[in-house]
Amino acid sequence: MSLVLASLVLWPALVAAAAPEQAPADAIAVRVARAAPDAPVCPGEPVALRLTLENRTGKPLMIPDWEFFAEMIDIRVRITGYPGATGDDEPEKPRPPWEGRPFQARDFRELPPGETAVMRSVTPMLPGKACVTVTVYGPSAEYRALTDGRPQRVKNGWTGRAEAGLALEVPAAESAAMKDRYAECRERLRDPLVPAEQKGRLFVQVAGEKHYFAARFLREAHDAIPAGPMRDAAIGGLLALAKLGTGYEAAPLLLKSMGDPNVAQPQRELILAWAEESLAQKGRLPVADQAWYTWPDEHLKAARAAIERLTGDRNPYLAARAKEALRRLEKAARP
Repeated sequence: MSLVLASLVLWPALVAAAAPEQAPADAIAVRVARAAPDAPVCPGEPVALRLTLENRTGKPLMIPDWEFFAEMIDIRVRITGYPGATGDDEPEKPRPPWEGRPFQARDFRELPPGETAVMRSVTPMLPGKACVTVTVYGPSAEYRALTDGRPQRVKNGWTGRAEAGLALEVPAAESAAMKDRYAECRERLRDPLVPAEQKGRLFVQVAGEKHYFAARFLREAHDAIPAGPMRDAAIGGLLALAKLGTGYEAAPLLLKSMGDPNVAQPQRELILAWAEESLAQKGRLPVADQAWYTWPDEHLKAARAAIERLTGDRNPYLAARAKEALRRLEKAARP
C-alpha cells in the first residue's frame, strides 16, 4: 500500500484518536425539589428551588458555567386552573438555539462525579396548578483558542440535555407579608396628610409587583377613590398589568374607562391601543409567560363596541384615533 493511500485510510482513525473524549448525552441528570417544603406558596412570592445536578460517570465533566450563562439552566412555569381560565393552552415554544458568543476555555466548569446542588427560585404570578420545568443544557463543548482563534474541544465535555419537573399548588390567597403590605397601602391612601404624589407612587409600586393580587388591589383601590389624578394612576397600573396579562380581570373596567371623559386623555389613548392590539390577537394573550388567557366573547364584543362608541367622542383626537383603529382591524380581518 502506498504511503498516500495509507494516509487516506488511517487519517479518520488518527483524528478520532486525537480528539478529546466526550461524555455521553445521558451522563448528567437533574432533579428539582423545593428548598423549603414547608414554606407557604403564594402568587407573587418567590419559591426557593434546590436543583440537583447528578454526574453519573466516575470522572469530572466539563460544561459551561451555569452561574455565568443563565441559558444553561432553563426554568419555565406553566399555570393552569387559575381564576377564569379558559381551559385551553398553547404548546410550549421550543428553546431557541444557542446564540451566545463563542466560549473560551475559562467559560467551562468542572462538574464532579456525584451530586451538585444549585439554588434557584421561581415566582408564580397566578393562583392555580403550576408545573415547573427545569432543563439543563450543554450547548457546546467547543471553545476558541486565545492564540489563533481556532475551535478546540474540552476533554470530557458534555453536550446533552436533562429535564425534570415539579408540581406546585398555588392557592388563591395573599401571603401574610402581602396582606400587611397592602393594609399599610390602604391606610396611606386613606390618610389625608399623605400627599397625592406619594399616593400615586403607591400605585406604581404595587403595579411593579406584577402578580394577580397586585391587579386585584388596584381594582379595589380604583373603585374606592373619586375621579381625578389618583384614579388615573390606578388605571395606569391596571393597564400595565393588563398588558402583562395578570390584570386580565380588569378588561371590563379598562374598556369602560376608555369612554369616560373624566379619565385623562393619555390614559384613554393607551387603553385604545391596548384594546386594538387585544382584538387583533382575538383576545388570545399570554399571562406573564406562565399561562394563556382568551377573552370571552362578551369581552371581545365589548371591546369592539367601546372603540365604535369612541369614534363619536367629543374629543376629536380620540375619535379620529378610534376610527383609525377600526380601519386597521377591518383591513386585518379581510381575507
